[in-house]
Amino acid sequence: MTLKSIKPANKKTKKQFVAEDSPGFTHSESKLINQLEAKKKVKHVKQTEEESAKVGNMFKKKKKDVSDDEEIVEKPKKSQKVKMDVDEGDFEVVKPSKKTKSTESLSEVVVPGFSAPKKAAPKRKHEGEEGPAKKTKKVGGEKSSAFKKKEKEALKVERKTKENENRYLLSVKAKKLWEELRREDTTKEKQLSLSADLYGLIKTHAHELVFAHDTARVIECLFEKASQDIREAVFNELKPHTINLAKSQYAHFYLMKVLRHGNKEQRTYVIQALSGKVVFLMKHKFASKVVETAYNDWANASQRALLSQEFYGPEFKLFKDESITTLSAALAKHPEKKEVFLKHMNQAIEPIIAKGVFNHSLLHRLTNEYLTHCSENERSEMIQSLRQAVIQVLHTRDGARVGLTCIWYGTQKDRKDIIKSFKGHVTKICQEEHGHMVLMALFDSVDDTKLVAKAIVSEIATSWREIVVHEHGRKVVMYLLAGRDPKYTHPQIIDILKQGDGNPNSKKDMATRHKELLQYASPAWLEAVAHEPEMWLKDSKNCLVLGSILKFCVGNELQTAFKAVASVIGNPLDQDLRNAFSSDGEKVQHWVEQSAVHMVVKKLVQFDKFRTQPPYFSQAIIDEVDAEEIKGWLSCNRAAFLLVNMVETEIDSVTQAVLEKLKNLRKFLQKQTNKGANILDSKLSKLEPI
Repeated sequence: MTLKSIKPANKKTKKQFVAEDSPGFTHSESKLINQLEAKKKVKHVKQTEEESAKVGNMFKKKKKDVSDDEEIVEKPKKSQKVKMDVDEGDFEVVKPSKKTKSTESLSEVVVPGFSAPKKAAPKRKHEGEEGPAKKTKKVGGEKSSAFKKKEKEALKVERKTKENENRYLLSVKAKKLWEELRREDTTKEKQLSLSADLYGLIKTHAHELVFAHDTARVIECLFEKASQDIREAVFNELKPHTINLAKSQYAHFYLMKVLRHGNKEQRTYVIQALSGKVVFLMKHKFASKVVETAYNDWANASQRALLSQEFYGPEFKLFKDESITTLSAALAKHPEKKEVFLKHMNQAIEPIIAKGVFNHSLLHRLTNEYLTHCSENERSEMIQSLRQAVIQVLHTRDGARVGLTCIWYGTQKDRKDIIKSFKGHVTKICQEEHGHMVLMALFDSVDDTKLVAKAIVSEIATSWREIVVHEHGRKVVMYLLAGRDPKYTHPQIIDILKQGDGNPNSKKDMATRHKELLQYASPAWLEAVAHEPEMWLKDSKNCLVLGSILKFCVGNELQTAFKAVASVIGNPLDQDLRNAFSSDGEKVQHWVEQSAVHMVVKKLVQFDKFRTQPPYFSQAIIDEVDAEEIKGWLSCNRAAFLLVNMVETEIDSVTQAVLEKLKNLRKFLQKQTNKGANILDSKLSKLEPI
């Protein structure tokens, strides 16, 4: 509802007493305004016509005491409402329409003589004027960033001083010396002097500083840079805390420094301190790093055996047996405890795997031993836990054996997850010293050759530049192309891979699997050869891979690759390559005179005998060599023998092409003195043009 004033605007108002509560209003009016403002906050208040009538009765006429100019206002009691007398003719009650909300605020009441106070609009500052209040606020309310930074530093110092004043002052002095000690341009003499001063400062307090995040590096640097006497003193002070140091987030780095820069006695003490607690420490995030460093980098064979045998059973924590170096030795000595040993190993290894700690060689060794001796069900459960982590263990010998076991005895789902985890890392795996054999096992065992080709073979073909030049990467490519041919794969590797033959989850015949993979791989490899044939021929190691590609790959792209390589071989060498191929005892003038190229071309020509249908590599070569180049070949022993090999293929088209090329060069051939030319002449004399 809304009350509208109909009183004449020019009616004179009485002079009223102004209270101090609100400027421009009486005490009663101020009270009324406060009540009206409080009612604004009440929601969903139903207003009726009776309430509208009461609003007009809230005001009463004020009595005059002495004069008309002053007005005495009675203060209402706390339990009474403030009322003011207002002439009924001065107001008109307007009922709310249907469109007006029923919860209309009482703030719309218009009272003659006063109105509700409004927030004063901010005054615009004129040009050249400055508001004094605003200026004061700017100076007092804002602080410069430098002042705030100093204030924070002061509070930080005060807080740390309250915690431990001596400890804080000691750390400040120690870090000042450390800042100079750790500099690379500090001389050796200066380092010894600073380390002596630093040790004199932190003596008997090293155990307090080494566990703190800001002073742990001070102790590490002191042990690394100091003289042997100071190292010994620091080590003796901290060695009672070795286990706690290993478990500390910051202090375990000090133990790593001891293992790296300490003497033999100090390393031995650390390893002996870890002994008996290896299983517990391997489950710890920081302590496991200390155990791994000690085991893998500094422990000898006997110490490694003593550390690892704690996983076989709880009795080995206290009673060490130097004769037990592996799980096989433990089972041979205590065959009746096989189930106990395996159960204890499972309980020790499973939590470590669950935490995602896969980078430790000790864990790889224990896991490999467990998978070798456990039952099929236990092995299946362990493979399920490891299948996503095989990619992380391939950098060690035992880790690679774990990967091989997972491939051989894993289910189809396990193998699929392993292959998917390799995606994007195939190039790195090909270059691993031991891990590259896992890819060979995939080629031998996985029946889903389409998945292997899509996830593994395609990435090998894409990154062939990095893989072919690497010694282990070439082994993977050779195995993919040639299979278990001992000419291309070392017999020792073949013996290892044969251990996976006959696994229960591989159904396809190995020859069929290899043929399918070769069909998938051939187009990419032949395209790589056809695109850059000279690059393959210039490097001797690449040249050997080229021979395998052109020998075993199949498909329509083979003819294109033959022609690309033949076009390079049929042209003379430029001077730079002649200098690169030549040596003091041998001057190379043609491609086929270079030893690696000659050997590869010779084997490819001889392999034409076993091809059941064209294309033939010898045919591509003889077609690309012009008369001038073949004349140079006749004066070269290796090139002349290459022509002899072409004749010996007994392929009619090749033999006819050789006769055609040499038809006008028989007299020149007979004048040559090299052995290859003589044999070639005798071969040609027995042949007649077809």
